[in-house]
This record gives sequence, structure tokens and C-alpha cells, in this order.
Amino acid sequence: MHQLVIKSVQALQAFTKSVQEAIENKINPIGIFLDLTKAYDVLNHRILLSKLVSYGIRGLTNRWFESYLSLRKQCVEINSRKLGTYVPTTRAIAHGVPQGSTLGPILFLLHINDLPLNISESNMVLFVDDTNILISGENQNTVQSRLNNVMLDIQRWFTLNNLIINAGKTLAISFHTPQNKKPVNTPCST
Repeated sequence: MHQLVIKSVQALQAFTKSVQEAIENKINPIGIFLDLTKAYDVLNHRILLSKLVSYGIRGLTNRWFESYLSLRKQCVEINSRKLGTYVPTTRAIAHGVPQGSTLGPILFLLHINDLPLNISESNMVLFVDDTNILISGENQNTVQSRLNNVMLDIQRWFTLNNLIINAGKTLAISFHTPQNKKPVNTPCST
């Protein structure tokens, strides 16, 4: 757990440094903070295994991951003082990676590893299922154009990868000094 805290702090520091540099250089930065709906639960095994092949994880090793992901089952046990213990029928899991496992976050990161390659005109910081995107430009029109392009790229990538952005929890924030406040339209309704 301690290493995860350090790495999340490093991700936050990297993003903050990029924002500070943009403001110091009088470049208008916009941050997009993506929240995913059930990130670990909806990962498509076929897409993940295909990505592992593209990363060089092939043959026996890829089949091991396929075995690890397939034939998983889950159930939810409910304990109630009034009703006692209820254990419903176990159901097969067709998507997702095991939460609480060591491999879960690693497999998720491998799944989203190509996201920065598919989002142009931005800087990105990935930390497990938190994705922060920084868009900047010399003027408001440039920033708005880049923001629109990035949002289209994001929507396209997430659709292709069967992941769902939680629009209600995804934020876009314009960073500026108090003297340089400018409104920007932030279409975060992917």
C-alpha cells in the first residue's frame, strides 16, 4: 500500500508541475479528470489478451493469462440479523479483472497503456484507473479546438475498448492566475 501512495503522489506532482509550467509560460491549461464506471469490472478479456499479444506476451504466457481470466465465478453473501445468511447462486464472470489481486491493477494498466498514444494534443498522467489529461494552448480558440479534438479522441478510444466514462464524476478544470480568468466550454459529456 505504501508504494501505491508514493506513486499516486508522484502522478499528482507530475500533473501539478505541468500545470504550473503552462501558467508560468502564459499558456492556458485545461485539466480533464476522467472517472470510469466500474473500471475493473467491465474490462473485456478478448481486448486485453489482444493487447498483451501486441506487448509481446504471446504463446504459453498469453494462454496463462487467458486461463487466469476465464472461468471465474462470484457470488455476494448477505448477512442480516433478521434474515440470517443468504448466499445466492454463483455466477460466471465474463468481463473484468479480479479486484484486490496483485494482477488486477497491472492488467488494467496494460489495458489502458495505449490510451496516451491515441489522444493527441495533450499530456496525460495515468495512475491505475485515474486518468488526468492536460490540454493547453496560446489562446482560448486553440485551447477550445484542442479540447474538442481530445474529447472526440477520448470518446472513440473508450468506445473501442469497451470502457465507460462516468460523465457525472468526470471534471474539466481551467487553470489560471486570478488576473487571467477566461471561460472555456468543456464538453465532458462522453
